[in-house]
Amino acid sequence: MLPMYNLWYYIALDGMERMARELDKPADAAQFAAARARMHTAFNARFWNGRSYRDTAYKGKTDDRTQALAVVSGIAGPEKYPAIMKIFAQERHASPYMEKYVFEAMFRMGYPDEALARHKERFADMVNDNRFTTLFEGWGIGEKGFGGGTVNHAWSGGGLTVLGQYLCGIEPLSPGYDTVRIMPRPGKIEEASATVPSVKGLIRSAFVNRNGRFRLDAETPAGTATIIAIPAKKIKRIILNGSWHTPKGNTAR
Repeated sequence: MLPMYNLWYYIALDGMERMARELDKPADAAQFAAARARMHTAFNARFWNGRSYRDTAYKGKTDDRTQALAVVSGIAGPEKYPAIMKIFAQERHASPYMEKYVFEAMFRMGYPDEALARHKERFADMVNDNRFTTLFEGWGIGEKGFGGGTVNHAWSGGGLTVLGQYLCGIEPLSPGYDTVRIMPRPGKIEEASATVPSVKGLIRSAFVNRNGRFRLDAETPAGTATIIAIPAKKIKRIILNGSWHTPKGNTAR
């Protein structure tokens, strides 16, 4: 619990820094940024043991929730991803609410297929329960639920936001959706689409990924600065609105 509470605090500092910049309070933003930088260094020095994030006083199984928040918050760098992925492959301690952060972390680390496989595994019993069409508070109901557990709980639907933001790739890059990036991470998924209502209007992303071709149809509101990015791995040619382009780097834009 100690590292998890610290990570929530770190995420809060990040949010406060962003709000301060948007409210044109540079002194506040600088204060939050400095505190976050100190915490980034201290957290890694205190809790990373070379294989996982752990409190030295904790003797239980390594917690997947801590690793997920470390990735999502940005405290865990890419050099730690392989070790963290081994933990995600073995440990299953997250609640339906916290599983959203594991799902997001795996997408952010670049493992979309593994992310989707774990999420399907974790929610299988809930989704396949023919008595209900809603998501439960815990992994089950009755004796398997938290204090009995409700059968219709919004906090269990976090995976839907991950699918929109990462699988279909719709993500605001600046407040108010002034700048939007559409960068799908399809993995082996052959077809998906999403529509996100924003203050600027509807944002749509739909892709077909099969037979050696990747087709992306994207639509953003007029006046919205938009970055369109597609997977460049193994892609030789890009056609954008009828014009041919040669991909450069890891991501073709």
